[in-house]
Amino acid sequence: MERRQFLKYTSLAAAGFAFAACQNGYGSKTDNATAKKPDNIFGDLEKRNLTIGIMPVIDSAPIIIAKEKGFFEKYGLNVKIAQEKSWETLKESLIQGRLDAAHALYGMPLLAQLGAKAAPMVSLMTLNLNGNAITLSRKFWNAGIRPGIDYLNFHEFTDSFAKYIKSFSEPPSFGIVDRSAMGNYILRYWLATMNINPDRDVKLIEIPPAEMLDMLRNGTIEGYCIEEPLNQQAVLEEVGFTVYVDRDIWSGHPEKVLATMQPWIDANPVTTKAMVAAVLEACQYCDRTKNRLPVTKIISDPKYLNTNVDYAKNSMLGKYNYGGFDQKSRIKQINDFNLFHLRNTSYLNKPDHANYPWQSHAVWLLTQMIRWNQIEQTQYPKEANEILKKVYPPEIYQEVAKALKIPLPTQTMKVEPADVFIDKWAFDPNQPVEYLNNFEIRAN
Repeated sequence: MERRQFLKYTSLAAAGFAFAACQNGYGSKTDNATAKKPDNIFGDLEKRNLTIGIMPVIDSAPIIIAKEKGFFEKYGLNVKIAQEKSWETLKESLIQGRLDAAHALYGMPLLAQLGAKAAPMVSLMTLNLNGNAITLSRKFWNAGIRPGIDYLNFHEFTDSFAKYIKSFSEPPSFGIVDRSAMGNYILRYWLATMNINPDRDVKLIEIPPAEMLDMLRNGTIEGYCIEEPLNQQAVLEEVGFTVYVDRDIWSGHPEKVLATMQPWIDANPVTTKAMVAAVLEACQYCDRTKNRLPVTKIISDPKYLNTNVDYAKNSMLGKYNYGGFDQKSRIKQINDFNLFHLRNTSYLNKPDHANYPWQSHAVWLLTQMIRWNQIEQTQYPKEANEILKKVYPPEIYQEVAKALKIPLPTQTMKVEPADVFIDKWAFDPNQPVEYLNNFEIRAN
C-alpha cells in the first residue's frame, strides 16, 4: 500500500484535559456501607449498594455472572444490574451518575474525555477480547458473495467483494452500534484494507443493537458489524450470513471495558478495587470450558439478554455457524471467538491475559480516532501517553490482580505482530506516527 505523509503533529490543548471533579452523583452515598471482603484485603467499603449498567449482548457476561454466582457478594457488594436501551443512553447514564459503573465500549471512555463534554470517564479493566462479526444480507449472497472461509485467501475474497461494493449506484448502508465501538473500527479497518473507503463507498449508520436485525430484515441496511448473539440469530433465522469474524481481522483486540467516572473512583477507592476483583473473578469463571454452557443459559434469561440459548451458545461454545442459503454446513471451531480471561491461542500467553489494560491498545485506538477524524485533533499529541494513562489507568487493575495472585506482564506496551492483522501490518505502539503514515485511506 502506498505511503502518504501525515501532518506534523502538535499537542492537544491542555484545557481539554483539566477535568473538574463534579459531583453528579459520583460521591459516596449514605448507605452505611461497612461491609468488608471476608479476608479484608481491600479494607472497608465506602459504598455497598451499586448499580452497574449493561447492554444485552454476550460480552456483558462477566457482570451478570459476578452477580449470579456471588462474586459481588463475596466482596461485600450488593449490585443491581440495569439494562440500557442503547450505548448512547448507557454513556449518558454513567456520565450523569445514574450508574456507578458500566459494561462499556472500549472507545467510549476516550471519546468521552476527548469530546466536547470532556467527561472524565475511566476504564478500570478490559472485560473481553474479540467478540464481533460482520453479517451481510441475502442481496450479497445473490450477488455471489460468500463467507470468507469459502475463499482460498483474503485476496480472492477482496476481488469479489470490493467489485460488488463499487457497483452500487448509491453506497450500501451498514449498521454499527456506536462510533466508539471496536466493531466500528474493525469494520472500517477491514473495508479500507480492501481499498473500500468507509466514508465514501459505504454508509455507516449508528443503530441500537435491539433494532439491528429488523433493519437488516427489512432492507434498511445491507449488513452490520456487531456483537453476538445478533449474528448467529441472523444466520439461524436465515436473514443473513456471517462473512467475517473480527478475530480474523485483528486477533486479540480489546472489546469491552468496565468503566466508571474518575470522581467516583476518588470517592470510592476501596469499593472500586472490590468491584474490579469481583468482575475479574467472574471473567476467569466465564472462560473455564465447563462453565461456558451454564454461563450461556444464565445470560440468555429474559431478565438479561432475553434471547434463545441456541443463538447465544454457538459463539460461547466455539461452534460458530457462518450460515448461507445453499444448505451447506459452514460450522467452524472458533474457541477464541469470545475471550474473557485466558484460553489457548497463538496470540495470548501467560502472563498476558484478556483483562490486562494494555496501554498499547489505547495507542492503537487513538491512531484510529485521528485517522477517521472522530476528534478535533488531526495530529498525534506528544503527551498522548499521559492522556491515555488517565483514561485507561493500569494501577488499580494491577493492585487487584496482585491481590488475587494473577501474574502480570512487566510492561504496559506491546507490539502487535503482523500475523494478528488481516493486512499483515504489525503495530508498534512506540511508532504511532509512522503507523498512521502507512494508511492511504483515511478521512478527508
